[in-house]
Amino acid sequence: MNWIQKFTEMIFPLDRKSLNIEGAFLMKNQHLPNSIFKYREVNDNSLKNLEEDTVWLADPSNFNDPYDCSHTADFQYIQKQRSAKFFERYLQENEGKLNITEAQKNSLLLSSDPRNDLFEILLADVPAEKKEAMKIAINSVQEKMHEDMTVSGSKHIASSFKLCSFSEKNDSMLMWAHYANYHQGFCIEYDLSDIEISDFRRRFLYPTIYSDKMFDATEHMLKGPDNESFNNLHLSLAALIKAKDWEYEKEWRLVFANRIFENEQSYTIGKPKMVYFGTKIKPKDQETLITICNKRGIPFCKMKAHPSEFKLEPSTIKDSEPHFFKK
Repeated sequence: MNWIQKFTEMIFPLDRKSLNIEGAFLMKNQHLPNSIFKYREVNDNSLKNLEEDTVWLADPSNFNDPYDCSHTADFQYIQKQRSAKFFERYLQENEGKLNITEAQKNSLLLSSDPRNDLFEILLADVPAEKKEAMKIAINSVQEKMHEDMTVSGSKHIASSFKLCSFSEKNDSMLMWAHYANYHQGFCIEYDLSDIEISDFRRRFLYPTIYSDKMFDATEHMLKGPDNESFNNLHLSLAALIKAKDWEYEKEWRLVFANRIFENEQSYTIGKPKMVYFGTKIKPKDQETLITICNKRGIPFCKMKAHPSEFKLEPSTIKDSEPHFFKK
């Protein structure tokens, strides 16, 4: 088990009795990178963030990953697990209204699929072919209802998060292309080493978990908030789990959950440690960034393409200018 698994089990367990929040944060602090990096295009918003030492806390619906902060749940399983209690209450409330015997009632209470068994009892006189068609229709409606509940619930929970993504790396060819306008943007380095452990910028910064499967909230929903062991923090895992296709990003996320912030907004992150210009940045944009950095006392450099390897390296403006990319 790696440290991220241990960390998530300590801070996001299904059972609140297993919570060890402070122990989890101590473990995370031992593995925090010294710096995190934010890739940006050159535009009014990114320049404003640079000038004001802020980042943008975004709603997951505006991210490039359609699965961001989403979860799945097996409502059919939840229904089956809860059906015994439901049918016990249902039979009590409809005592004398249902045309069933005491033996059939006891059989339903012991059944692993009481819904189907009740269906069979109530439609005992219906021809088999018609009964089967009715079953198919009902099951189809129920499946669609469960699918809609999953999608609606996932969107609702996802909207409760506001977050900003960072990377452990400043030399990712793909990230420079995807998030910094094909190497025409810039990358900002933020130093974490001097931020206090209790500071939200450090406390709410989490490692991304890369997985082949979505976050499954079935057991969480089955437990329910009335259960004394219910842990509301468990659902925050939905904000951290992403598909393995994104693993190259080496992402860390500043996550504000449970509707701490209702709307997207800027958030003070602190003065950058360094600003890196892209290898293909336009001269006008480079001059704009240099002006801001000089005014704010922020060091800067430029990424240089290695002449014989697929590799980017920080360099001086002068040394990085004669590169092999086309103008």
